[in-house]
Amino acid sequence: MAEKSIAGALLEGKCPRCREGDMFAYPLNRITKFNKMNMTCPHCGTRLEPEPGFYQGAMYVSYGFTVMMMIIVSMILYYFAGDPSEWVYIGVVIALMLLLVPLNYRYSRIIYLYLFGGIKYDPGLSK
Repeated sequence: MAEKSIAGALLEGKCPRCREGDMFAYPLNRITKFNKMNMTCPHCGTRLEPEPGFYQGAMYVSYGFTVMMMIIVSMILYYFAGDPSEWVYIGVVIALMLLLVPLNYRYSRIIYLYLFGGIKYDPGLSK
């Protein structure tokens, strides 16, 4: 089996060390349990929380996602909806961000772990 690329592993929420085990215990469609992370990788046993409170830094990644979505939504509304009132902008951004909470939560943690977790990929751990 060919080794998984870093982009593929990141998009699928796989462990940064083996790129095989899931970081989250439940699939994203289990909306009530979207935030349950595995403590260790089910494939290689790597600890997925390098230190207590590690994921507090993921709030900065989440903030970046939120600002990016606000800019994209604002541009779309301005250019394609004829620059509606500010309440339309506010309502659409709030509704979209509420709908995207599970994705924002997961991917901010995944990206933060990949960038700052200090976990290096080991191709020997792949199948």
